[in-house]
This record gives sequence, C-alpha cells and structure tokens, in this order.
Amino acid sequence: MLAGTGFAAWLGRRQTLGSPGDRAAANQMLQRTAELLGGRFRDRDEYPYLRRPAQYGAIEGELSALEYQLYLMPRNAEDCGGAAMLHIQSPQGRPLPGRGRGLTVFTSEEVWHWPDRADPGALAGFIRQTIATVNSGHMPPNHS
Repeated sequence: MLAGTGFAAWLGRRQTLGSPGDRAAANQMLQRTAELLGGRFRDRDEYPYLRRPAQYGAIEGELSALEYQLYLMPRNAEDCGGAAMLHIQSPQGRPLPGRGRGLTVFTSEEVWHWPDRADPGALAGFIRQTIATVNSGHMPPNHS
C-alpha cells in the first residue's frame, strides 16, 4: 500500500513538473526568446511559492510601452496544453482594447506549441506581433 501511494505521488509530481530534461529544454528555449526580445527570463524558483508557474520559468519585459509576462502551459493542462500564454498589461493605466488594464492571449498550435513547434524566433515574433496589434487598438486572436 505504501509503495503504491509513493508511486502515485511520484507520478503526480512528474506529471505536474515534467521531467528534468523537459524543464531544462523549455527554460533554455525561454532564455533564448527573452534574449531576442530584450526581456528577462525568470526561473520558476525566483517566484514566491504560491505564484510559481507550474513547470517552467517565465519571461517578463516591456515592448511599446506595454508590460508582458509569458508562461508555457503544461502539456497536461485541460485547455491550451503546450501553448504559450502571454499576459499584456498597461503600466500607465491606459486601458487596453475592450479589456481594461490586462489581456491574456494564447498561441495557437499552428504558430507555436511546446515541444513540437518550439522555435524561440517564432515565439518572439508572436509576442511582438500581438503587442503591435494591441497597440493599434485591435484585439488579437486567441485572447481571453
């Protein structure tokens, strides 16, 4: 019984955090994307415990007077598994189109998806294009 419980806990942790190799590869890809954007990669351990991203680190930065944070959704997430989640906010209090101060956008599988379409250049391009769309007063696709 104890061995079964221990195995279930280990399997649950592995599902939640992913394998060490998967985390290392994702964090390396996020670091490269942050370099392309001039943003900052933050390891998940840099966040307070209750605010940590599920598996990987995150990218934070500012483009065109808008702040952004980018997280990778765990592959086993119910919705948008393997997608990148981009949260955009206006630091000056300027409302974003139809969303107040914050907007969340997910990548589609055709644009970027972890791990099969994990190109740092494509992800950086997605972030730049989405922020440009928001700055022009329009709503990007795949927003929530």
